[in-house]
Amino acid sequence: MMELLKRLARYYPAEILLSVVMLYVALLYTFEPSQLVSAIARKTALASAGLIFYYISRYLKIGVVDWDREWRQRYAIALLIYTAVVFSLG
Repeated sequence: MMELLKRLARYYPAEILLSVVMLYVALLYTFEPSQLVSAIARKTALASAGLIFYYISRYLKIGVVDWDREWRQRYAIALLIYTAVVFSLG
């Protein structure tokens, strides 16, 4: 867990800062903060469940992915598109 947090802090410092600031601004300027927190929690749960489903279905259809080939880029792009769709439409 600590390794994950270290990697996040190392690779995504601007995104972490931006998300914290924007969450604070959103909570500050919404009339009912509990609804905003509920919406964020719902979208995060949908994204997490979808990523787990995506991983399981990919594993069942493809099997073990050789990460030394082009699968790394395709997988990253698919995850990015999925997360964007869930957060924009969710």
